[in-house]
Amino acid sequence: MAGPGADFNYLEFFKEEIRNENATIKIGAVNNLHLIASALGPQRTVSELLPYLTQVVQEEPLCNDDEFLHSMAKQFAVLSEYINGHDELLIAPLENLADQEETVIRDQAIQSLIKVIEKRPQLAPDHLVPTLHRLATKTDFFTARVSACALLPLAYRHVNADQKQGLRKAFVTLCGGETPMVRRAAAHKMRDFIQVCEKQDLLTDLISVYTQLSQEDTQDTIRVACVHATLVIARMLNPEENRQHTVERIKDAVEDRSWRVRLTVAKNFDQLCEAFGPELTAQKLMTPFIQLMKDNEQEVRKEAVKIIEPCLKLPNHFTPEQLQQHILPQFQALGMDSAQSVKAALAQVLGPIAKALGRDVTQRQLLTLISDLMKDEFHDVRLNIVSHAGLVCEVLGAEGLVHSLLHTVQNLIMDNHWRIRQSVVEQVPRLSRLFGMELFQTKLEAIFLSSLRDSVHSVRQSATKHISEIATAFGPQWTVEHLLPKLVEQYSESVGYANRVTTLHVLPQVSCVMTPEQVNQYIVPLLVKATKDSVPNVRFCACRTIMWMMENHNLGSQALSASVKPALLELEHDSDIDVQYYAQRALLHCNA
Repeated sequence: MAGPGADFNYLEFFKEEIRNENATIKIGAVNNLHLIASALGPQRTVSELLPYLTQVVQEEPLCNDDEFLHSMAKQFAVLSEYINGHDELLIAPLENLADQEETVIRDQAIQSLIKVIEKRPQLAPDHLVPTLHRLATKTDFFTARVSACALLPLAYRHVNADQKQGLRKAFVTLCGGETPMVRRAAAHKMRDFIQVCEKQDLLTDLISVYTQLSQEDTQDTIRVACVHATLVIARMLNPEENRQHTVERIKDAVEDRSWRVRLTVAKNFDQLCEAFGPELTAQKLMTPFIQLMKDNEQEVRKEAVKIIEPCLKLPNHFTPEQLQQHILPQFQALGMDSAQSVKAALAQVLGPIAKALGRDVTQRQLLTLISDLMKDEFHDVRLNIVSHAGLVCEVLGAEGLVHSLLHTVQNLIMDNHWRIRQSVVEQVPRLSRLFGMELFQTKLEAIFLSSLRDSVHSVRQSATKHISEIATAFGPQWTVEHLLPKLVEQYSESVGYANRVTTLHVLPQVSCVMTPEQVNQYIVPLLVKATKDSVPNVRFCACRTIMWMMENHNLGSQALSASVKPALLELEHDSDIDVQYYAQRALLHCNA
């Protein structure tokens, strides 16, 4: 069908579409507004389309259509690309939309204003600042002032010193307003606003409202926002100024009656430590942190324990002395906590803590707790502590572990929860390197190989994946003379076909340390045997493994012709179509 002619009136067409009673047509027209602007060209868009749009969003009936207004709030930013630099014309309609009662319309208008100003920052002093002051001083309804709060950080970045002073004054006024929603909006933007302010302006104009809002007793969300603001303020101030202005606010937050405020401190404690520095943390924050670990809300206790690991990564924070003096004494109670999530969090951090403390302290003060958590009734707790078993073993050394934890690890590989069995399997290569060949063979080998016959595929898959690390650690001779015979032994017609498939998957993993001659001697005969298996899945797995061996090992034409090729030719006419397919692919490799 031919497109519209040269005399087609795009603007009138758009006006008809947005007046349509069908909401889909109306919103579709708005979402395609850029096409209308493109067809009209920059001049007509500025002189005809924009004035019409500015008018229509304020007139009945469309001024009451929330879906239409939301779409328009989004499209005004899109029009910025079609008006040849006249972006100042977009600010007035967006100001009107930023005063709407519906939150999503206001939020979208703010986003569009931010896009326009970030594209043309020079508009901020003459256009955005007057808009912001009008919104901030509207008293008929709170929505305009809420929008003003959201625009303050953006405007402040792009204006001169005199205007900055006016914006700080406006922010202080909004923070002290009578309307709870406005105070909350200002508090939520405090962090962003303070980030763009100078330190002296913070101390002169803003620190008082920060203190005032942090003691706001009607809305805990405001006090939560003040904790986030503290992260910014503490980085700007020196230790003495922090002692005067911010440390007490964090102490108050730790004792706050709202668990959400205390939870916010716990979740961000590592950032607080970094912001305050090692000295202030040691002097002022360790006691509040211990309170969080003893909090009556399990969620707060859990987050306080979890945050220890990030804190350990900070330079000069949570030293071994601080850990022993403040943190370790809490672990006995946490290890017997009634909440599963708290004990699981504790189990998760014990590995990194043991690494920070070293062998002697770990063996003396943590070993019993680690052993107890490995036997905990909750599987999440067992899983978390097992995931760090390798790290704990490295800290303790083989001698310190053999009689204490190894028996527990052996039991956990038989745990009734498959994820725990899988986690133990993942730790075995690390343990094998630590123990050495002899101890591995006597204590871990049998239970590790039993994982290859596990009833859960993920456990078998994990054992298959990690066996190559063990083969690499102990070398080709051990692999060929000791490990491989045990793997071949597992390939038995008497067990389920899934175990035979697993054995075939294992062979490429162990072959990585073997020579082509060893592969021909020890692995190829088993693969040929597998091509004659009664189960099709085993036969095509054998074909795929043969292909892998030919791609990764130079098996030699003599070996291929003598045994592999005849077996594959036989499978070309197999009753199973998948077996035929993989046999044919393997034969292509033979002939290559």
